Amino acid sequence: MRARNRIYSNSFSNITEKGDLSWCDGMISGNGVQGVISSGAPYTETLIYQNIHFIMPSDQPRHIPPEVTDQLDEARQAVISRDDTWNVHGRQRTFDYCFHPSHQLRLNIHPKEYTDYKRWTDYETAEIGVCYSDSEGEWERKTFASREDDVIITSIQKSSSESKVSLTISIDEIKTMRGYGRGSEKNLDVMVEVMEDSSCIWQFAKYPYFKESELNGGGYCGVTYVICEGGRKKKKDSQICITDADAVYLISKSDRTFDLSKDNLVQRLLEDVTNVAEKYRENGLFHYEKAFKLSSRIHKEMFDRVSLSLGNEINDCDDEKKHIFCEDLLEIQRNSNELQNAMVETAYQQGRYAMICCAGDTMSRLCGMWTGEWNSPWNGIYTMDANVNLQSSAMNTGNLLEFGIGYINFVLRQIEDWKENARMVYRMEDALLVPVNFDGNRAMMVEYDWLFPFQYWNAGASWMLQPIYEWYQCFGNREVDTCYGKKDLLSDILLPLLTLQTNFWRQLVTPEYYMDVNGNACYQKGKKSLLEGEKYLIIPSYSPENNPKGRESRLTANASMDIAAAKDGIRMTINIEKAVKKSGWQKRVDDLQELDKQIPDYMFDESGALREWAAKGFEDNHEHRHISHLYCAWPAFETQDNPELVRACKQAIINRNIGNKGHDDFSAHGWLHKALVFARLKDGDSLYEMIDTIMHSNIYYKSMMSDHNTTGNFAFCTDTSLGMLGVVNEALLYSDERGIEVLPSLPKAWSKGCVKGLMARCHVEVEELSWDVTEKQINIVLNPFSSKTICVRSGIAGVEERQVALKEGEKIRIQLS
Repeated sequence: MRARNRIYSNSFSNITEKGDLSWCDGMISGNGVQGVISSGAPYTETLIYQNIHFIMPSDQPRHIPPEVTDQLDEARQAVISRDDTWNVHGRQRTFDYCFHPSHQLRLNIHPKEYTDYKRWTDYETAEIGVCYSDSEGEWERKTFASREDDVIITSIQKSSSESKVSLTISIDEIKTMRGYGRGSEKNLDVMVEVMEDSSCIWQFAKYPYFKESELNGGGYCGVTYVICEGGRKKKKDSQICITDADAVYLISKSDRTFDLSKDNLVQRLLEDVTNVAEKYRENGLFHYEKAFKLSSRIHKEMFDRVSLSLGNEINDCDDEKKHIFCEDLLEIQRNSNELQNAMVETAYQQGRYAMICCAGDTMSRLCGMWTGEWNSPWNGIYTMDANVNLQSSAMNTGNLLEFGIGYINFVLRQIEDWKENARMVYRMEDALLVPVNFDGNRAMMVEYDWLFPFQYWNAGASWMLQPIYEWYQCFGNREVDTCYGKKDLLSDILLPLLTLQTNFWRQLVTPEYYMDVNGNACYQKGKKSLLEGEKYLIIPSYSPENNPKGRESRLTANASMDIAAAKDGIRMTINIEKAVKKSGWQKRVDDLQELDKQIPDYMFDESGALREWAAKGFEDNHEHRHISHLYCAWPAFETQDNPELVRACKQAIINRNIGNKGHDDFSAHGWLHKALVFARLKDGDSLYEMIDTIMHSNIYYKSMMSDHNTTGNFAFCTDTSLGMLGVVNEALLYSDERGIEVLPSLPKAWSKGCVKGLMARCHVEVEELSWDVTEKQINIVLNPFSSKTICVRSGIAGVEERQVALKEGEKIRIQLS
């Protein structure tokens, strides 16, 4: 029996016109581009509409300052001479454009005393709803983001006792929303209009002008089409007043344009929503259920590919009347000394749902695709020095092909800026340098200063391309529908991008900066080649977001993250070269293998821990939560079959936990990162401890969406919501090209359970994996997408290992005991 696919809440937070964080308790829906947050308030319902691409322009730079190119030699000399004062010529840090919401629609209904209140999110259908009773009967409102029609549709029906619908529809002024006024949104030219026949209400805004902004002359708009069946509908100022209707339907859509002079945005959106209204109109009536059925069929197929059951007693129930409310589940977990399996299952379902809502067109933002405020924390951007990587950790193993396609497009949109970054920062040609942050439009390297030398974060391309490589491992080569047309995954995407990535490492290293045979960082001007036993020095280097002990500057050399990323990037490129076999591939592979030998080795401290910087003079500082130096364990695979490196990584986390205690150990980001590393280190007990810490915190809102910190409300942050999927998937299934290991990091408390539909990195779907540790029985159903022989083993001691011959398309059942 699997966990429920619908969650309930018995309370709501009324989104006031003053603007506060109450929007975070709202239920969410999305289709990859269009999204919505519903407050669920009985008589003052608020629907906040979203478009994942909306960003607010500002006066921040949109080009890389030329001075950064000339600073490379200075930076290298500052590092080699241990000069802690070099400060990027006094540059002040700048920021990317900020994600912002579309219109906030308010439904005002005459209030009464109400009972039997509940609201819900249906994970299988993307429908959110609210129902309650008052003196006029039972009322129900439902909303979903349509994957079929790319709109948001809401249904408001007359009550169970035939009481009619009467309400007022309006759009809140943006200045009433949380965070308004701290940014350039105060310079927006905004207007709210209602059509004379009361059929539509919309908010239109023209973006302010900034000299270098690509959005000059652009704007955004959110439109809601109003269908009133029966009753009366009239315009009153900027409101639509409805009286005694049998049903009211709202069809909403938001979009932006870069050129208002050529694109009549309002008219285009009006045509879109009216076309949807006509599509489902029969005999004068709008058919909500028909529109819902077409969309939910698409969403349901995606959601149902994977399911998880840990045999809990709370969620395993077929009777929908016996559901548990989120508020109660969160309270049960907080008051329990043990991790509740029901909480894990619900968090897993919520994360999978949120991931699907964000899937298709691009990658999930830091906040997913939802915000109820202006000037969201961290600008609601895409942060690529850990957050995007946590959020995409279950992209492939979670069997979400569509999320992978969105991710590929997310990367492809940035490539030209990545090339320009490499040219401007390092004077490189045909290479990639990834910025830490990306706002959705531009990915240029403008955000850096003395404290955050992001311009010298070298590991980005390897880390960002790794999920695409993994997508190939799971789903095989195929034609991908990209924003630049259809492309072959191997030949047109992976090989060119990985080649640009290895070009970066080739051009970054130089014999002038090297590691001698004793591990000392050295500089010799004019040196042309390495001598035997010498290694390249990766300089400059940056390990997010930490600085060595005793040093103010974070500018360093030989960050272990860079070493691991270089090796990982070279490994991926070699494998794709061998797969494509393009003319001259053997020579290119030989050259890459030689480069790999010249990449510096890791270093270990006196406790045996992997050091964050593999160069003498850079002592580990354990006060920061980041564990970027454990890239070799996750997302890379170097710790597999390497017991010494496993021990070194475990000790590194022990050291970090001790040093970080009381500093910034309140962020789920750090816990999720550690949990993913523990999964790869086959440490189920430590992984369980991290999940337990997260679940006992106050990181989840009533909506079951997650925050960033546990010390106070920040707003949505999907590190936990989406990252938890990766943790659970990795705990239950490890895989690589050689085969699969089931239950590699199984916590003792999960002694019995079942997961269905996970993907393995050997082009195999694990259609079912069920286990009973007490009985030492594991049942596996494999659905191979290609013919091969793989190794199937278990993380449970005493369970056999076997070689299994697979035939494409022929399912095979395996029992390990």
